[in-house]
Amino acid sequence: MALALAGKAVAASAISTIVRKSFDYLERYMKVEGMKLVEERLERTLPQVQLIFDAIDMDQIREQSETLDAWLWQLRDAVEEAEDVLDEVEYYKLEKRVKSRGNKVSSSMYKGKRLLIQQFSTTFNVGIFKRMVDAMKKLDEVAVGVECLILLVDRLDPSSLRHICHQDAVNPRETSSFLIEETIIGRDIEKGQIIEWLLEQGADNQNPEVCNVTLFGLVGIGGMGKTTLAQAVYNDQRVKQYFNHTMWVCVSNDFDVPALTKKIIQETTGRGTDLTCLNTLQENLRGKLRSKKFLLVLDDVWNDEKRHDWEKLLAPLKSGQKGSTILLTTRMQSVVDISERVLGGIAKCMRLEGLQEDDLLALFNKHAFFGVDPNNYVNLQEISKHIVKKLSGSPLAAKVMGGLLNNSLDSLYWSRMLREKISSIEHGNEGVMKVLRLSYHHLPPQLQACFRYCSMFREDYEFRKKELVDLWMASGLIQPSDDEKHRPEDVGEYYLGILTKKSFFELRSNVSVQRYDGGCVIGELSDEYYVLHDLLHELARTVSIKECVRISSDVCAIIPETVRHATIVIEKCTVISDFSKLKKLRTLLISFDRTVNQRDQWTVLKNVLHAATKLRVFHVKNFSLLKLPDAFGSLLHLRYLCHAPIDIWMESKIWPIWFPSSIYKLHHLQMLQLNRCLLVSWRLGNLVSLRHIYYSGVVIGLPPYVGRLPSLQEVHHSCVPNRRGLFPSEIQNLKDLRWLEVSGLENVNVEEAVLTKLGEKENLNLLSLSWQSGQREADVDERVLNDLQPHTNLTKLKISGYNGSRSPCWIESPILINLTYISLTSCNQWQHLPPLGRLPSLKYLYLRKMNTVKEINNSFYGCQNHFGFPSLKLLHIEGFPALHEWVETDDRNLFPQLEVLFIKDCRALRNVPILPYTLASFVLDVVGLTTFPTPKQPSETTLLPKSSLVRLRICRCPNLATLQLKYCFEGLKELQIRDCENLLHLPMDQLHKLSFLNTFLVVNCPKLIALQEEMTFASSIKSLYIDSCGAYGTSLPKALFSFTSLTALKLRNCAMTAVPSAEVFRNLTTLQYLEIVDCTELIVLDGIEELRYLRELNINGCDKLEKHLGSLPQQIFQASDLSQVSAVCPSYLGKLEKLKISSPFLLQWEPLRRVNSVTHLTIDNIHRFLPEEWLMQNRNHLKCLGVLNATHLEFLPSTMSSFTSLETLSIHRAVLLQSLPELPASLEVLQIFECHPVLERRCRKRRGCDWHKIERISKLEIVQNKPSSYTAHYYTGFWHFF
Repeated sequence: MALALAGKAVAASAISTIVRKSFDYLERYMKVEGMKLVEERLERTLPQVQLIFDAIDMDQIREQSETLDAWLWQLRDAVEEAEDVLDEVEYYKLEKRVKSRGNKVSSSMYKGKRLLIQQFSTTFNVGIFKRMVDAMKKLDEVAVGVECLILLVDRLDPSSLRHICHQDAVNPRETSSFLIEETIIGRDIEKGQIIEWLLEQGADNQNPEVCNVTLFGLVGIGGMGKTTLAQAVYNDQRVKQYFNHTMWVCVSNDFDVPALTKKIIQETTGRGTDLTCLNTLQENLRGKLRSKKFLLVLDDVWNDEKRHDWEKLLAPLKSGQKGSTILLTTRMQSVVDISERVLGGIAKCMRLEGLQEDDLLALFNKHAFFGVDPNNYVNLQEISKHIVKKLSGSPLAAKVMGGLLNNSLDSLYWSRMLREKISSIEHGNEGVMKVLRLSYHHLPPQLQACFRYCSMFREDYEFRKKELVDLWMASGLIQPSDDEKHRPEDVGEYYLGILTKKSFFELRSNVSVQRYDGGCVIGELSDEYYVLHDLLHELARTVSIKECVRISSDVCAIIPETVRHATIVIEKCTVISDFSKLKKLRTLLISFDRTVNQRDQWTVLKNVLHAATKLRVFHVKNFSLLKLPDAFGSLLHLRYLCHAPIDIWMESKIWPIWFPSSIYKLHHLQMLQLNRCLLVSWRLGNLVSLRHIYYSGVVIGLPPYVGRLPSLQEVHHSCVPNRRGLFPSEIQNLKDLRWLEVSGLENVNVEEAVLTKLGEKENLNLLSLSWQSGQREADVDERVLNDLQPHTNLTKLKISGYNGSRSPCWIESPILINLTYISLTSCNQWQHLPPLGRLPSLKYLYLRKMNTVKEINNSFYGCQNHFGFPSLKLLHIEGFPALHEWVETDDRNLFPQLEVLFIKDCRALRNVPILPYTLASFVLDVVGLTTFPTPKQPSETTLLPKSSLVRLRICRCPNLATLQLKYCFEGLKELQIRDCENLLHLPMDQLHKLSFLNTFLVVNCPKLIALQEEMTFASSIKSLYIDSCGAYGTSLPKALFSFTSLTALKLRNCAMTAVPSAEVFRNLTTLQYLEIVDCTELIVLDGIEELRYLRELNINGCDKLEKHLGSLPQQIFQASDLSQVSAVCPSYLGKLEKLKISSPFLLQWEPLRRVNSVTHLTIDNIHRFLPEEWLMQNRNHLKCLGVLNATHLEFLPSTMSSFTSLETLSIHRAVLLQSLPELPASLEVLQIFECHPVLERRCRKRRGCDWHKIERISKLEIVQNKPSSYTAHYYTGFWHFF
């Protein structure tokens, strides 16, 4: 029904389908007098309903006419009621199918079909068809009112009509090349990058097969300043001098080729033309631009569909001289894509993000304080800093808000506007939402519905493709495809792709291939996620009011009766006062706060399930119940069920969660995700519509349910039991299977492998085959694997535990041409690797635990021509204990696109092939190399490209004595060397030449020779970490004077007696983090006071230093009276925020003694009391205080209540602490572990004499036991700075 109310052609077709199906059922099972007239009347009125949809703006109609808005919701209610009844009939049909397939009688198919029809007609009570009759009558009553409403629409203000809105989109404000403002704030870098590309691309474009004219796309959402930036580039004198002609054409939505061609001619000649023939216009334009180097700016382009129009427009432009450029501004990447394809070649593209906060503030102040002196409004300048934080980097928002506030320079007015949502801010004809709505109105109706749906999620929510598509599909937002081969999931992914190309979503990734460290797997699962820009999230919220809602407060919320999709965060069970408002919900996402007890959780769930019986999507998160209500089975329409209990709570529970038996009656269910649950396997087969199932927990009984789920798309972690015939019977009928993970293949014989028919499953994307036992004869496993040959469309393959001595024939011959990912693990009988180099599409290759492979030779490359692994990006080799040689060839171009090479646990390997120039990341871990591999040396007659290597990690290579970094590593950014016990030399003469190096780490290389005097490093280094490196570590601090860009310095186990001098530290003006740990010979810290920009300091395990400071008087540790805390002199370390020390004695050291800006303090070991006076002088900033070992702590300071900023207090091993003082009202987290039993009794809930001091604290743990694994992890992570 969401599609039915989307507008345009969707409405009538969707409603007509519901009406037609309903009357078909009534014709067969319940003839009612007068219904023929109802059907005929609906057939007449539905086209008129369509006229209404096409004539109005659905998002703004509620502001234009309450009557029309109310009628639209009545229509939606009526249609959805009819849809629900129809869906219920379909449900009972599925139920009968489930029951009938279990009754295996020897009768003909005809008799069986007749029996099923009889059961259907007699079992369905008259009530359901009576409701269908009532639904059709109600729909008829609402639809009849459309005739009067058509007259109402005609009388409405023309600005509210959809076609007028469309005209506004077609003819927006015309732009020109003239800059409105002389200076452009915050875009200098982007402007410089564009101009540099414009001036250099002509020299680079020497390929005769590529078009002379190049393309640059400037992409970004509305209001980001694309036009302004293009104007700045256009008017730059360097650009004017470089091009013979510069032309500016505002395109907008009206992509009229003759009109645009006329505009270009007019820009070229300076006068208009009366020509009308397109051919003449094109000939004219081509003649004027032939052999001329031109710049054409096409501003505000929207056409991303009509390729033929693009071809006609660009045809005469291709005659320009080399170096000619078309610069287009657009909101949609799809516009750049289509114009790039038409023009030929590769386009450059820049995505314009929001301004930095400082630049945005400057732009805002320019407009807000226009005509006045900002220095006279210091109070307003403070408010402006908060205002710009909500503008999401938008220059347009800054201009509109600034101009609006310039009208009234009053602090109360500014404070009120600070609380306003950005969607309500307009100044004259300008408004951010007005600009963004144009993009929304350009979407087809089904994409508009999908976009509105996303408003339920919080800002910055990271949408996973599968999650979002499943939700859209279950909610009914995906229009069925006419092509049966296209699944709803495929259509949903297409929708998401279009929304992304149109800049509604931003595609991001959590994992970079170049940052690969072996701990994760790249290529098997998508690491990508989608994010809505804050302004677009606000747009989604404004266009979905009454339809979608998000409630996330502990106060009673008002839920509109019209709402269909809701997210509710339950902090108190009273947040929903009237559950009846949920009766029309189609989507409900509930998340319980951790403070909500089990009784309240049960009450909320029971009331929700009783009221929201029309749900299609139900996602419940963060609850701690061991059993779910039986009412789940009443959700007959449910398509999507996700259950996610509290992870921390579940860790301590032994029993899984019990699901009621009624859940197995959800025959419409398509997606089921359950965590830590108890399931009955044979009942899962009743969920006949199930497409995706994800669960963890206990499954009772054998798993014969898979074969009974014909729509199932994925089978995860299925183990084949030792039961003959079960495996093929489960798999062979799953025609549309996309993902198959099977283990226990030692229980499958050759005949069963053949019967699975994997070669016929053309939609299968991933296949994972695993053996858990190697006791069977090798030749049997070989024949089984050969007969499990997949279809050539397979893209991902995993084989593990295979006992055969030969690889399968289908992997040795290049028939799997679509494979992009292969993982081969524990194939311990293989002595040679299969010829995987033949696979043309392979990008990610993981080879692990091959115990008998001794050599990697030419057979692995499988080269019939001169290229092996033509598409490979990542190669991971691990656990090859017998591998001693990697044969390289001189006459073949191996790994031409390799970016990552990871080699681990190959102790016998003595050589690695020549590194390809494309390699960006190289990791060696436990490898027997004696010399470091290098790229091919250039000859005198060849000019080889520069190496792409940016990351080099060498760990535990005991045979490596020296490391030579040749000229080719000049782009290196990260160099890490660990645990190379025999390493003697580092190429110091080469390190200072690495001008891009920003991370340098050397750990546990005890034989490294000390640095020579006056040795310098690359000034680009930002992070330096030296640990246990003998004389090298001792001498390195002397060279710190050259580290002028250093931001983080870590020194561990260095045998130095003093830190670098004050003169050296004074030169490190960018240093923000300093760690000195386990430097046992260190005596003094003099010089650190010169680090005036230091923000984080960690000093631990420096025994001699602590002993020295411990011998000093301890006046600082306790203040007997608050009045003794005197004024503190300004500290040298005035920006220090995070401090971690092993002993409070360090606070006596003079620079730390005067610090008063610390927000986080951690002390490893404390004495009888905390350093009260020091804490008092930091009380206005201190947020977090932690003690890791408080075995001697007897009491907390009596002045604790004055620490007004303190939010977290965590104390471990407080065995002597027996009472608490008054605590500050700001405290949110209090953790005291291994405390005295007296303290635990005093803090008992409602009974302890100290309970009144802590009852308001939201997260409270005061126990005699050690912290739980979660708490320990939380605590460690919380105080771990880097």
